Amino acid sequence: MKALLIVYNAAIESRITSCMEECGLSSYTKFPAIHGVGESAGPRLDTYIWPGTNNAFLIIEEAEKMPKMLEKIKELKKEQSHQGVKAFLFPVDKII
Repeated sequence: MKALLIVYNAAIESRITSCMEECGLSSYTKFPAIHGVGESAGPRLDTYIWPGTNNAFLIIEEAEKMPKMLEKIKELKKEQSHQGVKAFLFPVDKII
């Protein structure tokens, strides 16, 4: 199993969820309204000086489902580089 963590500008959530639907990924945990500072997109701290927020999805699935989603995220990152989107893939051991 693999875990895919996608952190993105809340403004492009519909694009992220469309990618997930196209890849057959329907189970996830969503982290809404998180703050952070990215390398290319800058701070999103939900303040007057640094407005905006990020969201994140954590998707845990069989490894075979992840390559297609990663490709879609790479394409989206190229299209929306000013918005900010990052993906992290790591192994997961199912315990229960």
